[in-house]
Amino acid sequence: MNQKKLLFLFLFLVSCSSITVRASNRPDTLSLGNLRVAIHPSARPILEKEWAMLGANKKFVGMMKDKMRLFFPLIEPILKDGNIPDDFKYLCVQESSLNPNAVSTSNAVGYWQFKLETAKDVGLKVNKEVDERRHIMEATKGAVNYLSRNNTVLDNWLSTLLSYRLGLGTLKKMPLATDWLGKSIIEVDSSTDWYVLRFLAYKHFWETELQLNAAESVSAEIPSMITYKQVKGKNLMELSDEWKVSYDDLKKYNSWVLKDWVPDDKEYTLYHPSNVSIFESKSNVSLAAQSMALTASNDTNKLYVEAEVPQEALYPKKKHKPILSDKVETRFHTVESGESLSSIARKYEMKLPDLLKLNDLEMSSMISLGQKIKVSRKIPMLELIAEQLDEKAKKSPNSARVNEAIEKQEEKIAEEPKVNIKSTGNSVYIDPAVGREITIRSDTLEKDKKSEIKVVEETPKTPVEKTPVMNESKSVAKINNVQANNSFHQVKAGETLFRIASQYGISVQKLAEWNKLGKNPKIQVGQKLKIQP
Repeated sequence: MNQKKLLFLFLFLVSCSSITVRASNRPDTLSLGNLRVAIHPSARPILEKEWAMLGANKKFVGMMKDKMRLFFPLIEPILKDGNIPDDFKYLCVQESSLNPNAVSTSNAVGYWQFKLETAKDVGLKVNKEVDERRHIMEATKGAVNYLSRNNTVLDNWLSTLLSYRLGLGTLKKMPLATDWLGKSIIEVDSSTDWYVLRFLAYKHFWETELQLNAAESVSAEIPSMITYKQVKGKNLMELSDEWKVSYDDLKKYNSWVLKDWVPDDKEYTLYHPSNVSIFESKSNVSLAAQSMALTASNDTNKLYVEAEVPQEALYPKKKHKPILSDKVETRFHTVESGESLSSIARKYEMKLPDLLKLNDLEMSSMISLGQKIKVSRKIPMLELIAEQLDEKAKKSPNSARVNEAIEKQEEKIAEEPKVNIKSTGNSVYIDPAVGREITIRSDTLEKDKKSEIKVVEETPKTPVEKTPVMNESKSVAKINNVQANNSFHQVKAGETLFRIASQYGISVQKLAEWNKLGKNPKIQVGQKLKIQP
């Protein structure tokens, strides 16, 4: 019993000592470039709270460290060339969590959270084709321009840091702009702007985490960012085939390309993570999972997910591809608004070079709205089997006899006898007769007298001739009925789209379009299908 108590006491003392050591490791002074920042005791609880929040989720910490190992090698040389302290790379982490699709509550976008006006002011291009705020290297160049310009006026990196949130004009009107001007040592306390304290917390926390786990960065399993520079005017789909990388990953890490084409008016760098020499991606996460935007605000204390991504988007179900035959079908596609050659190729599961070759087009060719583009596909084996079964059924003798009987039955028209009506006194005679007498009571005679009209039917003596007028009316009614029936077809058991289309002499594509059946059409027994547009 005493041994258990001693063991418990020992473990308790060890845990307390580890907590004390960890707390004692928190520095009293931090650095920012050539500036020393002293931590006042009143500011320490704020920093401790930030450190606790950052370290609460171990998975988040691991994910962020992986991101830093990918992106910091791209950021650090640009900061160095611009004479910006290396510590400012943690500002990018604070602003967007290194997410290119981060959007703030004030509509700031990208890695460094630039608003549209500020982005254009620092030389970033934002149009329908590209958004350089989402390009890690171009956006970092914009941040260097902004920080260098402000530090030239403020002559203090802490003031320059705060100007990133407030703007140079606002900060110049504040007393601290003068108080901190040119100083090499500054003390921060609880009254210091939260943005500055948060940055100091981020810088120390992530710097410490990366130093403690420096050995992980040399592991062969951790990918590094590969850059490609010869991409001017090229297409992402074409490049993914050329480099043998995942198109989705290439698009994910280069979301600054708003369309599939890299502009040819400027030299851009594409980047992609890889841990093998042939740049082959092994990512299994879907593009939908990466499209969620972390909203990092410059005027609130929150960093939150804008919209929860459902589990189905993170890990979509795999669709079984149909077994294809060697038979190729060629059709035409009409270009719609917003479509490109790449999107058309993806729609019909074709490779872009094959689509270009089929239409005698070049990579630089432009397409217009309403233009007809040839597309091809390999016909699934199920469609071919259904077609063969239909042909076999048509050629079978039993099928021919059934069709002949149906045709004869449709052509047979019942003969209508010629009707002659004779009136004799109170009786009415209809000739020819079939051997029965019909008595009709008349209510049109006098009220006090009830007269009876007898209809006597006799057997006809002479052959009856067909009445042309009645035959004509019946044929017209039949034609109208056939036209009404031919507007729709009710699906029967065992029927396929191909069989129905063949029956009415139309294509499967038109039948699917008229009934809005989508790309993978399915029909059910009893369903009514339009067989006319």
